[in-house]
Amino acid sequence: MTNHFYRKSVRRAITAIVAIFLTVTTCTAQEPGQTRTSSARKPHRGPRALAVIEFLPTGKVRLVPIALWIDGRYYDASLYAANPEPMAVEPDTVYEAQSFGEPTGIFTVTQPRQVNGNWIADGTWRPHLPMDEKAAADAKKAAADKAKNPPSKTVFTGETDGNRPVLKRAPGSGGDSSSSSQPSQSAPGNDSDRPVMKRAPNDSASSSSSQPPADDDPNRPVMHRASGSSSQPEPAADPNSGPAAITQSAASSDDSDPNRPTLSRNKPSHPQPVADLPSPKTEAPFIATAKGAKSYPAISDAGTYQGRPMLYNISPGERKAQQDQVAQIALDEIRNFAAKHHGPAIPRTATIIDYDARSFDLDYSSSPTIVLSTKLPATLAKAGSSPDLTYFATVVAKIDINGQAQKIFSMVTDSHHLDAYPRMELIDAVDADANGRGDLLFREYSDVGIKYSLYRVSPYQLDQIFEGGSSL
Repeated sequence: MTNHFYRKSVRRAITAIVAIFLTVTTCTAQEPGQTRTSSARKPHRGPRALAVIEFLPTGKVRLVPIALWIDGRYYDASLYAANPEPMAVEPDTVYEAQSFGEPTGIFTVTQPRQVNGNWIADGTWRPHLPMDEKAAADAKKAAADKAKNPPSKTVFTGETDGNRPVLKRAPGSGGDSSSSSQPSQSAPGNDSDRPVMKRAPNDSASSSSSQPPADDDPNRPVMHRASGSSSQPEPAADPNSGPAAITQSAASSDDSDPNRPTLSRNKPSHPQPVADLPSPKTEAPFIATAKGAKSYPAISDAGTYQGRPMLYNISPGERKAQQDQVAQIALDEIRNFAAKHHGPAIPRTATIIDYDARSFDLDYSSSPTIVLSTKLPATLAKAGSSPDLTYFATVVAKIDINGQAQKIFSMVTDSHHLDAYPRMELIDAVDADANGRGDLLFREYSDVGIKYSLYRVSPYQLDQIFEGGSSL
């Protein structure tokens, strides 16, 4: 009896000590005015615009707004804050085009306009050059120095609504807070580092200040006329002729010389202007299957964000083996679609040789994501079939630890069923919401037009997170 009571007493004492310890720890951790939920919550980023830079078969370049990421939500960039043009295509908005997550060029909006009721933007395109890496490093250093002495937090956007989000602006534009708040620094006359050209000895400005007028010099030489010359008096000296005039005309001609070297701190020295596109009535939609046509996703972020490469680096032999596996999956999916919709059968000897396959590292894992898009004309599937029927397939697969391709998504259609099943074409992988993960951006063709969709990849499936954008 005594031993049993002792054991029960010890157990009760230990329980009481543990309860007191937990109570004291909880009270110490939760100070007045502070909760766990409030400290763990992170502020939403934004705005962040997603667009597509399209290089048309005619050689033109244009921007199509797709989505806006604001306060943790996606909005249709072709409609958001239209007054009358949407915020995503306002003039001087700067977009960085990307390929596999790495910068490939800069597009600056100059003129938004509508085509068939949909907003697009014309602008200037500057390819990404190796020297831009040094410029980015210098800008990062300047930003660190600026952080030590931050300027005023007031930002003038030119709108009455001070809370209206503003995307990244071109340096020196009206929406650039640095240029609008400090105009004296950007003025050429106040720039102490601005290069100054040395004037020629016969420059009109120097000669007028250092030499007296020629008519006031009593010792100036006088030329005598040759015999037989006209007796009419010589005309008065023309201020627009002579060496000074030649110097001035040469200076003015240099300003219009497109090959003249120019120094610039913020803008590219020679941005490549984009010629005017055809009128909306005659402009053709983007033809992605045209030879040489390209598209890039583009990001305009009001904040600072460092991207990362999304190309999955493997040997050419491994890449070919993985892509062949996915191509075989696509062929099987086309066979199933043809049988289900009573289309021309696919012979057993058929193979897919015309395809676009890309390998991505979307989530820092050792498992690559392969996206393959292909087409198979029905004439190659079966002799005597409809010549205008073509099968289209898009397959997304993950490579498992055994090196085998596992299908997580597929979309198959043909040219006669675009009303029910759109044809999907991959643009690229892009970090749409700045969370470090890559998402897949597709262009979808149907019988009514074109739209864009954004998908998030998981180990076993593909989830659509946005659908919209301009339809051309």
